[in-house]
Amino acid sequence: MTILPIVAISAIILMVAYRTYGNIICRWLGIDDKRVTPAVEFQDGNDFVPAPAPVVLGGHFTAIAAAGPVVGPIVAGYLFGWVPALLWILLGAIFIGGVHDSGALFASIRNKAASITQVVREQMSRPAYLTFLIFVWVCLVYVVIAFADITAGAFSRLEQVPITVGGEIKQFAINGGAVVVGSSAYLLLSVLMGLAMRYARIHWFALLSAAVVLLGVVIWKSDAIAAALAGWGVPLLDLSGRTAEQLGSTRKLWDQLLLIYCFIASVVPMWLLLQPRGVIGATFLYAALFFSVVGTLIGGWSSEGSLAVQWPAFVGFTSANGQLLFPFLFITIACGACSGFHSIVASGTTCKQIRSEKDVRSVGYGAMLLEAMVAVFALSCVMVMAPGAKVTSPEVVYARGLGNFMQFCGIPIEFAIGFGLLAFSSFVFDTMDVCTRLGRYVMQEFIGVKGLAGGIVATILTLAGPALYLWASPPGSFMQFWILFGTSNQLLAALTLVGVAVWLKYSGRRAMFAAIPALFMVATTSTALVINVMQFYRQYDETEALAPALNLAIASMLLAMSAYVVVDAARAWFAGDRQGPAAVETVPASN
Repeated sequence: MTILPIVAISAIILMVAYRTYGNIICRWLGIDDKRVTPAVEFQDGNDFVPAPAPVVLGGHFTAIAAAGPVVGPIVAGYLFGWVPALLWILLGAIFIGGVHDSGALFASIRNKAASITQVVREQMSRPAYLTFLIFVWVCLVYVVIAFADITAGAFSRLEQVPITVGGEIKQFAINGGAVVVGSSAYLLLSVLMGLAMRYARIHWFALLSAAVVLLGVVIWKSDAIAAALAGWGVPLLDLSGRTAEQLGSTRKLWDQLLLIYCFIASVVPMWLLLQPRGVIGATFLYAALFFSVVGTLIGGWSSEGSLAVQWPAFVGFTSANGQLLFPFLFITIACGACSGFHSIVASGTTCKQIRSEKDVRSVGYGAMLLEAMVAVFALSCVMVMAPGAKVTSPEVVYARGLGNFMQFCGIPIEFAIGFGLLAFSSFVFDTMDVCTRLGRYVMQEFIGVKGLAGGIVATILTLAGPALYLWASPPGSFMQFWILFGTSNQLLAALTLVGVAVWLKYSGRRAMFAAIPALFMVATTSTALVINVMQFYRQYDETEALAPALNLAIASMLLAMSAYVVVDAARAWFAGDRQGPAAVETVPASN
């Protein structure tokens, strides 16, 4: 059997869910396209910038669909088998992730573009609100650390990977310098597009078309451009002949340069970088989906070849490294099924761009289902692997899998893999700097500073921890924090669903469609966090190393904070039963 019927059925399920359950959710939320949105009411040309639905969808989609829907499904499929991973992606996105994303976006819009933390503030006690605020900020710092180091690893990678060309296995050289060239062009064209839209008043689609063509040329010639620049004295692009230690030093330098980029990107106006980059990045995602679909259709009719399902459907309830399917399947696959980070994006930047409430379905619920489809195709890259094969780096597995799809479309494998690597890097870029901006919002909210000066201070405070950690730790050591990152991210989703459910109940709307997923996510993530605490304690007891000690402290803190927020939410829920509904929709925006 090939992946064709599996992918086709998954796509049909998601499309039907969008047309049916997506409409039901919007009706239960009370969508009203006649109401003025905060993006229109508070338009300031910097943070509040109303934009057409396709532009907002592009920015939102690329912000939420970073490395998560690629890395998570690949790792989970490898550990537990593709069937449980596929079921969680589909059911999670439709009934939990889509509710989480659209609920957080709608609640923020109805509360004057307040962050999800401020929505929680109105329903719970001030200590619970401050606890939730710190929890969100810690989760954002984790994202910055993880994704900055993932990108730095891609920029400093130099290795040979096997690929299949015409039925023959060949070695393909992956050069991080070429990825740097493509990523730099991606960001430069985004800024030029923003300037042209702002001052030359050129339509965004015309600029996008030109940017895509230019990026295609850069990808095709990226190796040659990187080699030429290295010859002209750009040392970071010359990786040939470097030892593993030298490549590690290059990676650490890229970590710091990427954080400097994050600082700049988080304080410049959204029209200059975030919006145009979101549109271009979304085009990469759409193109990856298109080539995956067409490649699957062309190459999936035969049970022979590179699209045949070979990986076991079910590996077992316990993985080879000792992880339990419950709860860690639901932690490993976050983006693609349900992710707490989405709520911060929705209530941080996306809510300030929505022109009409009717866009909540396409931007909130629709983007979640699109991301689920990205996750399905990422999972298919594992499904076609031979049993016993090893997953070294998920981005290489993804690029190689996307290259296989694009081969069936008549595209040379060299270009296809380069496209896949740049697409992966663009996903991570989009989330990394959006996450920094969101961390700046949360920190400003916490310390009570406003304006450009306040934004600079809040951004420095947000990036200080990642900068110190990435400089002092061995290259790639963020992987020791990846499990806790996934757990904290999913726990954030659980607490967001709790907050949205309480807000809906207080506003006199249906709430159980959010409350039931909230209970499932609380149970799953709390179990994972308890297991994390015990594992980190054993690791620290055996080694007394810094990473287990830090993980143990943070995991214990997150567990205590989340328990406090859940208990306070339960108090607010039952107090609402006694007090009756209150339409709490007047919170002023502070960002």
